[in-house]
Amino acid sequence: MRRSLFSMVLVSLASLSLLLCAASGLHGQTFNLQTGREAVASLDGLWRFHTGDNPAWADPKFDDSQWPLLRSDDVWDHQGYENYGGFAWYRFTVAVPEGSRDWSIYLGPMQTGYQLFVDGHLAGSFGPILNSRNYSLSSRAFAISPAAAADPRTFHIAIRAWHAPVWADYVPGGFFGSSYFGDSRLIAQRAATARSLQWNELVDEYTYAVLGTLVGLVVFVLFFIRREEREYLWFALLLLANAIDIGLDICRQLALIPLPISDFIEGSVQSAALFAALAFFSVVLRAPRSRTWWLVAALLLIDPPTVFLYVFNISSVGIAGLLATLAVLPATVWILVTLLKRALQRDRDALILLVPTLLWQGFPFIDSILLITWQLGWQRWASHWVFPLLTKPFVLMPGPAVGTIFIFALLLFLIRRFSFARQEETRLSSELESAHSIQRTLVPPISASFSGYDLNGLSLPSEKVGGDLVDVVLLPNRSILAYVADVSGHGLQAGILMGMVKTAVRTILLESCDDPAFLLASLCDRLNRALPAVKESHMYATLSAICLAPDGRIQYTLAGHPSILYYQASSRTVQALTCYQLPIGLLPVDAYISHSLQIEQGDLLAIATDGILEAANTQQEEFGSDRIAALLTQMPGQDLASIRDSIVSAAQAFGKQADDQTILLIRRAEQIRGTSSDNSLGTITPAA
Repeated sequence: MRRSLFSMVLVSLASLSLLLCAASGLHGQTFNLQTGREAVASLDGLWRFHTGDNPAWADPKFDDSQWPLLRSDDVWDHQGYENYGGFAWYRFTVAVPEGSRDWSIYLGPMQTGYQLFVDGHLAGSFGPILNSRNYSLSSRAFAISPAAAADPRTFHIAIRAWHAPVWADYVPGGFFGSSYFGDSRLIAQRAATARSLQWNELVDEYTYAVLGTLVGLVVFVLFFIRREEREYLWFALLLLANAIDIGLDICRQLALIPLPISDFIEGSVQSAALFAALAFFSVVLRAPRSRTWWLVAALLLIDPPTVFLYVFNISSVGIAGLLATLAVLPATVWILVTLLKRALQRDRDALILLVPTLLWQGFPFIDSILLITWQLGWQRWASHWVFPLLTKPFVLMPGPAVGTIFIFALLLFLIRRFSFARQEETRLSSELESAHSIQRTLVPPISASFSGYDLNGLSLPSEKVGGDLVDVVLLPNRSILAYVADVSGHGLQAGILMGMVKTAVRTILLESCDDPAFLLASLCDRLNRALPAVKESHMYATLSAICLAPDGRIQYTLAGHPSILYYQASSRTVQALTCYQLPIGLLPVDAYISHSLQIEQGDLLAIATDGILEAANTQQEEFGSDRIAALLTQMPGQDLASIRDSIVSAAQAFGKQADDQTILLIRRAEQIRGTSSDNSLGTITPAA
């Protein structure tokens, strides 16, 4: 065992010695720049150039020695051919070494269409020829057939470029980037690298677009939470439209969408974004949508169709762009002027929005002024703001930068606004709860028996506070005044007026007389004269009032209120008691009238407001008085509380409650009883 282990150690040491000796004889690799160079050559330099068009210029034997020389990496507008539109040719040669290999050519960006000829044969093309739809910022690589022989040779390259005259005064013509010729594999790598660099130059734009989309969706959620506050909707639409606009701009620069389609959609989206901005600022700044506002909004419709001016060669692209700019410029001016006016008035919202909005709309405003002055020939410095704020580690243009600031500033503004609104809602909810508690005191359920009558009433507001009123008052002569009032509308405003009506009725009854007819007429008349001074002009109240004498004689009046239903126990029939008169507080009335009626023991009177009578089902059919009459005939001997609950339940099951629901039931008792034990609830109180 020991001998075997010793042998293994000796073998391992011998192997290690051999490896060390072999390694000492190896040498590092030698790199040769003459034989190891990559087969790629830059084509940046001087190319032959000539305006015009002649198919013979593609022939490799054509003598172009008299043609002028232009740099291949700069547009021809900067080299003596400013605003030239039409055909133009480039020519140059490429000498390749011996050896058969696949060759390709990579041509830099050109804002036009062109055809590539190699040794007189068409090798490829990009973009349309002889129309106005040519505009691209993308470079292209074209494969060239491999050499037939392994000997060195020369390729004769000719490029036929077309720059539409309608574009000539708006964008320059010709190549303006680096071009290469070389091995197809290496050219493909160069093309991929160039495309990555192009995407890197757009990183600020698509980051801004993604941010705008995400924030826009968040604001949409806020809108669905608070649909009555339309500023969330308009801001969300503004952000989403801006994101779509940026996406279209990226697609245009990468030549992914035909230019006229891209321009038309982009013009429509930009107009939609500015309209959303107009609507947003009109809401948050409380600026009325005047004729000027609507005129500015209508001008936005001019922007999208201007694309057809150059598509159909009606005008140049520059003129079309000028008209589009003039169409949208008033919207920017309206926003900035309105914001500045509100800020000078020390409006808090305007002061918060001032700086981010000036940045957001300021750069487009400057860009528009540059384009207008360029087209009018007032300056030749720049037609657009194309100066980046940063070039490293990525390109950052002013538009996405100030747009991002605007998004975050407006998002904080809306979150602050949302928070304040929630606090206000909490405060109002607390106040409404207090008002609801007060209303329960003002309009308690009625359940009492007095002077030979059983009375039962209930009011159910559709909101926290309602405008319906049911009340019963014991008069000094032991008669009873029972009435139902319905203030137009519902909610807090109607509830306040309802409280005023009850107070006014109680005050008027302090001066009551024994004549029930005069009492009801005086009550309606004095209410009709008093209400206009304490209500909005569009508000009014309907009233149904009954004066009940102990001997069964009643006096009733209706002021715009639905009919009183009168159930006669002896015949088990229901009759509608009507009295057509104007509601209280609507218009002046010469005199209100009333009617009298003798009711017998077991007879029943039912007064319901329109919240019960007009409850509608899905077929828009109303509950109506007939269904109440049917219930009265079906439940003649039951207690009033059961009848009341049956009517209310039937109405609510028939259709959703959309208005305050109030009902009052009065039955002539079979024997005279005193005040019920429920009088402690305050359901019947003496007038004085």
